Amino acid sequence: MFIKYEWKGDPFLTRLAKNGSHKLMCSYLELPQALEYGSRVKDLNVSSEVKVALSRLGIKRLFLHQEKALELIKKGVNTFIMSGTGTGKTEAFLIPIIDDIIKNPFEGLKAMLIYPTKALARDQLKRIERLIAPFFGVRALVYDGDTPIKVRREIYRNPPPILITNPDMIHVSLQRSEKFRNIIGGIKYVVLDDTHVYNGVFGTHVSYVLRRLRRFVNDMPVYIATSATIDNPKEFVEELTDLEFEVVSSSPGKRGEVVHTFVKPLGRSRMFEVISLAKACQEVGLKCLIFADSHRVVEMIKLLGKKYGVDVEVHRAGLRPEERAEIEERLRSGEIMTVAATPTLELGIDIGDLDVIILYSIPPTFTRYAQRTGRSGRRGQRAYVFVVLGEDPISSYYERHPEDFFNAKYDPLSIDKTNEEICKVHVLAMARDRPFRLEELSDFERRVANELIAEGYLRAMGRVVRLTRRGSSYLRTRMSLRGVGEVVRIYTENGILIGEREMPMALRELHPGAIYVHRGRMYLSLSLTKGKAVVRRLSQDLGYVTVPVYYSIPQRARTIEAHEILDLQVQYISLELAEVVYGYIVKTFPNWVTVREELLGENYEYRFKTKGLLISFPTVEEWNEYQNAEAFHAIEHALITASQTLVGASHTDLGGVSFPSGHIYIYDTYPGGSGVSKLLLKRFEKAIVRAYKIVSECTCRDGCPRCIYSPYCGNNNKVLSRTRAKYVLEGILRGELKGFYEERWGRPIV
Repeated sequence: MFIKYEWKGDPFLTRLAKNGSHKLMCSYLELPQALEYGSRVKDLNVSSEVKVALSRLGIKRLFLHQEKALELIKKGVNTFIMSGTGTGKTEAFLIPIIDDIIKNPFEGLKAMLIYPTKALARDQLKRIERLIAPFFGVRALVYDGDTPIKVRREIYRNPPPILITNPDMIHVSLQRSEKFRNIIGGIKYVVLDDTHVYNGVFGTHVSYVLRRLRRFVNDMPVYIATSATIDNPKEFVEELTDLEFEVVSSSPGKRGEVVHTFVKPLGRSRMFEVISLAKACQEVGLKCLIFADSHRVVEMIKLLGKKYGVDVEVHRAGLRPEERAEIEERLRSGEIMTVAATPTLELGIDIGDLDVIILYSIPPTFTRYAQRTGRSGRRGQRAYVFVVLGEDPISSYYERHPEDFFNAKYDPLSIDKTNEEICKVHVLAMARDRPFRLEELSDFERRVANELIAEGYLRAMGRVVRLTRRGSSYLRTRMSLRGVGEVVRIYTENGILIGEREMPMALRELHPGAIYVHRGRMYLSLSLTKGKAVVRRLSQDLGYVTVPVYYSIPQRARTIEAHEILDLQVQYISLELAEVVYGYIVKTFPNWVTVREELLGENYEYRFKTKGLLISFPTVEEWNEYQNAEAFHAIEHALITASQTLVGASHTDLGGVSFPSGHIYIYDTYPGGSGVSKLLLKRFEKAIVRAYKIVSECTCRDGCPRCIYSPYCGNNNKVLSRTRAKYVLEGILRGELKGFYEERWGRPIV
């Protein structure tokens, strides 16, 4: 619950307000909400041993949502536990599982607890061991890529009743380990913790992994899912698992008061503002976590902090697991006070008590906002969240309409099980797990399987389908569940592997001449070939960054569904895209002033299939081709911005291409599609209204970073007109502009 907060009586905020280089725009106070209690432990429908153990752990009474979940699980009902941070979701599903193990001991593996990452699984093991420690014969072991061979052999020989793992390990083990396949037949419980993470591409992968897992389980297990932040929990989890669920929910949680403040830098960059806030926190001994949405930004924050004497560590994907674990431990222990992280720390990894969360920008969704800010205030003391507003369209919109943000709901989540690229991987993996019959597949999967047979990746032998050598080779390059595109490994000149990036982002960040930042160090990309980039370490004080110049050419494949919305033809389509990087812009850092533009000696191209929207707008006859192009390029930018506030799209989840003929493509940037553009279709009318607000409420002359400029524009924010976009959108909303050209024409603009 958020209420407006008069911050002038708050000592910490008053101290910050004395700094004349920023303005505290508005503050909202998030009040703690009491949880409703259920029965006392002594009255629960569990064995006496469980009651005694819970009492010894200091648990005298369950919360109501815990008790409801306990009863449903014991009845064999698939249960989604929707409850806030620190409200005992783990206890809610472990108590009935432990009770079953005690009553039916030594039956082998009984419960598989699946966490989104290795780090989170190992972190949760400590908590699980605390609960199971009093019970003889109740063991829990971690089974992941870091589990030693000796421990794996013990798991296969004498399976523990509780196995803690992750989807990636299941994906690999089903294919490669007969011993693993043998021990999972008797599973009675499958737990999906932090279910909100299984959104988009990763969630689509996980959905297929769960399907493959069920092929080896003798009887249908009870499925248990948990999350704190989903708008459509029942719809989403049923789509993810293909099973029916009951939802048990409670209030958000047991945190202390949290003050949320929008901060507007005055006369300096957003990055300077973040460093200034971090420094203020360090001066008064407050532990601080900074969130940003890209690894490049967190690396830049570390670089700038070093320059101004603010010690900041980085936590992001692409670092080695042991590096991330070390940073987590040092933050937990208080050895370091400030960490800049990408969404890698949104999950429930124990990093101790945090006093302050600084958000480099407004997160793409309110759900992501709740996940990040939920990391603070867990000791019950007052905590602070600072959202740094920038000169960008989303900041400008919420600066004018903060109530739209703080009155928002959690976002709906989605997956797209018709992603052909992902389906291809798992149909091949299914054949490696165990040969299958085509009748086992859905109509869509059967079509993909027949294509794989025709291409020689699978072989039909009678009614059974088997993997070929060619299919096996393809699978080896597609073992990751975290994406779809080809992976580019990054090496230094002397052959040291420092990280990896996935296409098509690798094309933009690692083309020759690009400056790539890794762990606060700058590298110059020397070459980019298939699957490999070679980079050279540069001086720390280089003072420049690069931005790619590129274009996309969409080729429409087929219409999946079509609608008429506000007299516009809006089609959800599958399409093929060719993304071509042909140059780059050199800018100063941290001021982002353009120094020069460079053309590459050759174009770097990546082709992929995806899904998206094709929107056909009416052109304005009085305008020439260039003027129409200005309008529709600006509308494309405004619609993508609006979608980020409505459907949970991050800054790089959606791409766009516009044509002067009024045709605008807004597409999922992940090969095969992620489902985000389909969500946008469901909220398209709201997106048009919000896009209109973005272009109509700005006071600039005809376009600026606060309304229609995009840092991801492949055309360097040229050929844009805010006023022409306003004219078209206003005409659409009033019903005065109608009609469109059947065929697109003109030069595409990204």
